[in-house]
Amino acid sequence: MKAGQEEHIFREKLTTEKDIDEDVLVQSFKRNENNSLKILIGIYQGQYFRLFLSVLFFAVKHSPVWVLPIVTANIINIATDPGGNALRDICVNAAVMIVLIVQNVPTNYFHVYCYSKVIRDVECRLRSAMVRKLQQLSITYHNEMQSGRLQSKIMRDVEQIETLSSQIFISVLSIILNIVVSFGVVLGSSLTVFWFFLATIPVAVLIRNLFKKSINARNRDFRKEMEETSVKVMEMVELIPVTRAHALEDTETARLDEQLKNVAQRGFRLDKIGRASCRERV
Repeated sequence: MKAGQEEHIFREKLTTEKDIDEDVLVQSFKRNENNSLKILIGIYQGQYFRLFLSVLFFAVKHSPVWVLPIVTANIINIATDPGGNALRDICVNAAVMIVLIVQNVPTNYFHVYCYSKVIRDVECRLRSAMVRKLQQLSITYHNEMQSGRLQSKIMRDVEQIETLSSQIFISVLSIILNIVVSFGVVLGSSLTVFWFFLATIPVAVLIRNLFKKSINARNRDFRKEMEETSVKVMEMVELIPVTRAHALEDTETARLDEQLKNVAQRGFRLDKIGRASCRERV
């Protein structure tokens, strides 16, 4: 019953909150046409505070990963070279670790709660804005545009925005926090090792720039193939009675198989270069 009430409240908030300003979205796309990150940030306009809370809870709940090696090293040092307060020091380190592990449960819940509220809200609003825009377009446009391609825009493209958001706000954020903490620990222990790590940053940037154009091109080709596949699947479903009436099932199946092979080939080409460098979605 409680879950049903929460779902009802969430639906009411989605319907009562202000819709995405379509003009702001269009201006954001035009202004940052060649910068997908700025476009993504613009989509979340008005949700920055919730995103900040999500990032804050994520950093807190992720803290045991950084503290565990330090606490373990302290306990090993105390055990190998015990002093007068060895037992007390071990208990203090163990207590710190227990507290951090216990806090992981509530902070993870609040992180997921804030993040999911933002993602699902923006996802719903984007699709709603696209549906309203489709209702405003001319009949000529709809006659010329294939329905499968429109369906792919509404469903799959918005899903890709959600995937990109997950990569940035979870995977990339985790990497950045780990790097910052690692640099801080290394800087406090060995300045030479810190400068070595710092020198690898330009190399990583250079490798990313070398692969960037190729990744974008292959990702764009893969997306177009997916849209084309959606169009052909819709056509196949609509024409099944005609296909069956003329005994063309094998021909239609062969046509779809060829298209699916093209999608698999494009995806394989994208995955190969995506594994070799930092994968970037457009």
